[in-house]
Amino acid sequence: MDIHLLPTFKSIEDILEYALNEEKDATSFYLEVSKKTDNPDLKRFLIGLAEMEEHHYTVLKNKLEECKANHFCTDGILSSFHEEEAPLDAV
Repeated sequence: MDIHLLPTFKSIEDILEYALNEEKDATSFYLEVSKKTDNPDLKRFLIGLAEMEEHHYTVLKNKLEECKANHFCTDGILSSFHEEEAPLDAV
């Protein structure tokens, strides 16, 4: 990702919405690539990456909803990331 090509963000909502799209794109990428390999280990690895991206999407979506519902508080939303993170093997 070229940082110079990023749009200008005017709010945390803009940032989260952009990040949500990036997570969806990454999920689609890993799933599409997994369909193009005959290597079962690589396929499992790629599907696992897609599942991680789906988890990231869910976390960010929840943060966006929280942000919109609670008039956003930077400290509160940042501290809540630690409360909601699940171990990767639980995904």
